[in-house]
Amino acid sequence: MTGGGSRAALVIGSAFVHDIGSLFPVTMNLAGDELAFTFVSSCPSPDAVEDWVGRRSGSVMAGRVPRFFVDAGGRRIRVELAGSAIRALVVLADEVTAAPSTVPRLGRWQDQMPCRVRGAMDELARMLSRCHHRAGGAAPLIDLELAYRPDREYETRVAGAHERVRAYIAPVRPVLAMRWRSATSAQRKAFLSEVPDGSPARGWLRRRRTTRIMGMELEVTP
Repeated sequence: MTGGGSRAALVIGSAFVHDIGSLFPVTMNLAGDELAFTFVSSCPSPDAVEDWVGRRSGSVMAGRVPRFFVDAGGRRIRVELAGSAIRALVVLADEVTAAPSTVPRLGRWQDQMPCRVRGAMDELARMLSRCHHRAGGAAPLIDLELAYRPDREYETRVAGAHERVRAYIAPVRPVLAMRWRSATSAQRKAFLSEVPDGSPARGWLRRRRTTRIMGMELEVTP
């Protein structure tokens, strides 16, 4: 990736999430300007993987040409965007459900997640751009991780909902955990001045800020 820091990675990554085809993002990890995803495949079985790849080979994603690498069993697809530090692993749904309990159980609620993740990525990119413009200096770099944490109120909400909508209620809370990797003090202050729920107060460097951005929780750690 050439210039732009984490903001550019978020912009390209958001377009990539859109172009790859509404797959559920199980994980997302941004380290400076390197971005990696894990998605759940829409393929029902390994036999359908080659067709999925064939329909996308030669296409353009996020303005770049993707390269696909399928493992021998057809159960995992690695995707790389040429000329960028954007990477993805696409796995079959049964591999996700067989994974450790930290991975959320799947359901219709996951259909909304690509759009929600993209919205948060776009807004964070805009906030980073504004703080860079206001404070100057080199493009700021952040670390950002998507996690799904158990929703303690899930059982209560499901019990009170109509049976037809229960599958759309998420058993987890999607959370974006952000840390600064490389940024000036002025850039951090400019960024936090835009974070909802108040402006930075005395001692803000020692406190984690938790807020909501585009319908998702955001934790900002200095």
